[in-house]
Amino acid sequence: MIFNHILMCRPKYFDVIHYKLNSHMLMKKNVNKNLAFNQWASLRNNIERCDVKVDFIKPKKNLVDMVFAANGALIYKNKAIVSNFNAEPRKLETLQYFKYFYNKNYETHIVGFDFEGAGDGLFSHKKNHLWLGHGFRTSKESHLEVKNILNDDNLNIHSLELSNDLWYHLDTCFCPIGHNDVLLYDKAFTKESLYKIYDIYGEKNCIHVSDEDASNFACNSISLKNDDNTISTIIGNKFTSELRFKLFNLNYSIIENDMSEFLLSGGSTKCCILDIEKDIDYNKYKL
Repeated sequence: MIFNHILMCRPKYFDVIHYKLNSHMLMKKNVNKNLAFNQWASLRNNIERCDVKVDFIKPKKNLVDMVFAANGALIYKNKAIVSNFNAEPRKLETLQYFKYFYNKNYETHIVGFDFEGAGDGLFSHKKNHLWLGHGFRTSKESHLEVKNILNDDNLNIHSLELSNDLWYHLDTCFCPIGHNDVLLYDKAFTKESLYKIYDIYGEKNCIHVSDEDASNFACNSISLKNDDNTISTIIGNKFTSELRFKLFNLNYSIIENDMSEFLLSGGSTKCCILDIEKDIDYNKYKL
């Protein structure tokens, strides 16, 4: 999935203060807040260099995870499904994101079951497919609610079960890039869910990442166009030479953007952005 118009939240209050909110949050090291801001600013600059429009939601004091804007909502056309957070310390974010999208004239909804937005909801194939994760922070029951709200017979919706608590959100282990490829960490899924992915993508379009790349959050990367409208730029925290070579052979270029301070909270580049494109004509892009 490519991004053209995104939402970000400045890391003004970012910190890791909740032990094991996910399995990465071990609190063995304090966040270097100056470094975190510089890493976030570098990410913003790298995104804007790819001609992506960036909007900002105002950070709120005490909401230390609000910088992870991906979890705030799921956007499809003019609809915003705002998250009903499973994570107790993040529940107050719901109101902030609801007000933002309501005031921006999105048709704004909140589901009744646990649902953590674009952290567990990813589009692919020119937004013809929507992949919804469940197992840790989003409940499977929310998927039917999402389907009913979106109410689009042309949108194919797939439920994927996550099986490893290190990969607690879908966007930590499943990353649609370009129009037809996906970065995938197989060990994060049940076999049934893997078969669903293979069935739509075909195994040849699944770029299987190693344990090392998964730990570096390679599947939490951002896919952007470059200046001639080919879909070729991938921004992520860090990639092994093996994965870089695979992506290079598929005509992707790589930008590494160090996100070490955000990894302390179990997040990386994709976690920090939310796709807020209301509508897009994909036919203008070359394949």
